[in-house]
Amino acid sequence: MTLNESITYNNNMTRILNLDTNRAYDLNEIPDEVEDLRFCVLDNSDPKNPDYFFIPLIFLESFNSPALVLRIGKHTVKMPVDWQLLIGENDFGDLEVVPLTSINDRGFSAFCFNPVSSYKPEFHNVEIVDIYQDVKWYFPKLKSGQMLAVPIHNDAENPMCAYFVKDISRVSEVVDYGKAW
Repeated sequence: MTLNESITYNNNMTRILNLDTNRAYDLNEIPDEVEDLRFCVLDNSDPKNPDYFFIPLIFLESFNSPALVLRIGKHTVKMPVDWQLLIGENDFGDLEVVPLTSINDRGFSAFCFNPVSSYKPEFHNVEIVDIYQDVKWYFPKLKSGQMLAVPIHNDAENPMCAYFVKDISRVSEVVDYGKAW
């Protein structure tokens, strides 16, 4: 990174991609009643047919956990330490899920894609830049094989999203690159 490049730091912890506005939606500021809020997942429960879905937000899980602040490209995202990230390379085969605790100084690139407005995925370098001991989290309930689309910046329309998952089966941890976009 050169001196002229800037890094965007976000304090918002939990964001989802909102279908109606194609913008980041902060889950820390949800009102008591929401009419129809949908969040995006990359569903790899059938590895032969991965697809993007916008699922109604019905239930939020709440928990405390240590957090890692990740720099993805020139943006930062705060995520629970025990989650995993979808990584890949622009010119290599499949995408893979790796634990966040395994990414530092390994040269991994995060798979970033907005399923509403992107024409092709982007791959941004990812590194750990900070750690927090105890953070209160709110996340949508995910089914097995689903990866949550998390906007990496929240001030723009059509934000690029990185894909995170808490638990994933061995069958679903590799995503066919050719079918993921």
